[in-house]
Amino acid sequence: MVASNRKKGVVGWKEHAGLPSLKIKDVIAKIDTGATLSSIHASDIKITSKAGVKYVSFNVMKRNNTVKKAKAPLSGYKRIRSSDGDVEKRPMIKTTLLLDGIEKEIELTLADRRLMDYTMLIGRKALGRRWMVNPSVSFLAKTTDVPKKAKK
Repeated sequence: MVASNRKKGVVGWKEHAGLPSLKIKDVIAKIDTGATLSSIHASDIKITSKAGVKYVSFNVMKRNNTVKKAKAPLSGYKRIRSSDGDVEKRPMIKTTLLLDGIEKEIELTLADRRLMDYTMLIGRKALGRRWMVNPSVSFLAKTTDVPKKAKK
């Protein structure tokens, strides 16, 4: 195994994150190393087609009860098994995650998370090898850094 010279960032179990491609500046996200993919609370999900490309439009309800309308190309559907064992087919988009001053392209599923405590869940695939999680603290990530592109 080849050692990496890049120092890993450390994030807490919940962090401020942004989704610049969707014009969502700040959302409180739970970091979930048990989840493979990331997910965001979406309502009023509508699939449309324009010039042969499928788009998904949806509303994101943040914890402060503000609603943000978003639209993105539909990347496909993923079958997700929830913690209670149910399997659900969810729409998926590719978007940019801004975490700890770093922008990274991620896959994001759209789900009804209204009964959950956090609007967004950041899974292992989005964390990659870039970040380690310290589960005993929250809000460790830098929020004021100028975004840099993450190396894959």
